[in-house]
Amino acid sequence: MRDIIIETEAMTRFDAAVDAVVTAGRGLSGFVLAYGQAGRGKSVAADRYHFQRGGAYVRVWQGWSQTAFLQRLLFEVRGKNMDMPRHTGNRCKEMIVELLDENRMPIFVDEADRLKIDRIEDLRDIHEMTGAPIVLIGEEGIFGLLSERRRIWSRVAHEVAFGPISPAEVGLYGMQAAGLDIPPEASSEIAKRTEGDFRLVRNVCLLLEKAAKASGSFTVDRPMLETALTSRPWRRK
Repeated sequence: MRDIIIETEAMTRFDAAVDAVVTAGRGLSGFVLAYGQAGRGKSVAADRYHFQRGGAYVRVWQGWSQTAFLQRLLFEVRGKNMDMPRHTGNRCKEMIVELLDENRMPIFVDEADRLKIDRIEDLRDIHEMTGAPIVLIGEEGIFGLLSERRRIWSRVAHEVAFGPISPAEVGLYGMQAAGLDIPPEASSEIAKRTEGDFRLVRNVCLLLEKAAKASGSFTVDRPMLETALTSRPWRRK
């Protein structure tokens, strides 16, 4: 099976939202909030945009202090093969602002719902000083985090919801990743059983591909589908 990324409707909206804040003037830039359950493609969309168009990308670690977070952010904003900074948190913030003043770029913060609100305030400070767009990626819990501070929430320029992938996207993924011909009815059932979780859809397609190779037919029929769907409980109760 090939490691591919399909262009979902949510990814298209994400690209458009980030493009809008990147191309806006300094005074019209803002935060982008990309949210949804795990497995809905948020991180894939952000990583792809960062890889193709640039920016600084930070994936949050649990329990980061201000210093640890800003050291990592400075490391990514530098964008060079340099040692991890060992400055204080405040000095890191000053250096990040200096760099972004010279080269404005979007900052992607993945799993942002794991941050403490004071780290979001650090990002607001950086945004206010430089106009650099801030893209926060997280699960629905991020709304509770941001609602604590109206001055942050008011700077959210775009919200992008990542919902379940559609049956059509299931069929497209199966074809491009594994050469599977998944009929619409089967695609709908896969989408329903996995609740549109991209990772689970991938795992179903792995089983279908194995069955297709064994049978010599890559058209998914009812027995192949039943075998894949009954191999495990695809969603926890």
